[in-house]
Amino acid sequence: MNLPVLAQSPKWIAIDKPAGVSVHNEANDVLHLLHRQLDMPLDKLHLVHRLDKETSGVLLVAKDVSTAAKMAEQFQSHQTEKIYYAVLRGSLPISSDWLEWNQPLSDKAEGRKNPQGMSKDRVPAQTQYRITEANQYFSLAEVRLLTGRQHQIRKHTALAKHAILGDSRYGEPKYNERMAGIYQTSRMFLHAAKLSIVFDGATLNFAAPLPQEFSKLIRGN
Repeated sequence: MNLPVLAQSPKWIAIDKPAGVSVHNEANDVLHLLHRQLDMPLDKLHLVHRLDKETSGVLLVAKDVSTAAKMAEQFQSHQTEKIYYAVLRGSLPISSDWLEWNQPLSDKAEGRKNPQGMSKDRVPAQTQYRITEANQYFSLAEVRLLTGRQHQIRKHTALAKHAILGDSRYGEPKYNERMAGIYQTSRMFLHAAKLSIVFDGATLNFAAPLPQEFSKLIRGN
């Protein structure tokens, strides 16, 4: 399996990670796949940031330790810009204005019974969103992260009672199972669409096209 390459240089590579592919700790994770695809030593490839296994989209991998450290620092200090798209359960009003979910969240993987986590673990979390398209069943949300809590988008959408379609951790299992049967897909409908980061004095902009299955659910084609 070859991973779709969005752009690359001698110091980094940006891919469009498929849903269902882990970034690390598996035999066919991103690092092992790139190791074979690029014919590079595994220890020369370094994740700059992470995406959940179920999430598709832009993923940046460094080809040396120094580049990884420089890029990772921008993620840690929230100097990057990340845009996601998510298909949400239910119909929400379309709006060109950015709205916000700001319930505090724990920075741990939680579950559908308590997405916010324990009160003592909660820290500020801000997720901006706007609904770009909708039908009577689903809404397509453009999402911008202002903080970087674990599973932040997944938790905030679940708390808003519009969980991401196919989210097995925070969504309703029976609903997801029914939708998977109707639409013949069991993926989680969260996609990292755009990433901007400054490196060596230049702004790098990466974009991964919206997966076809997102359009099919929203537009029927």
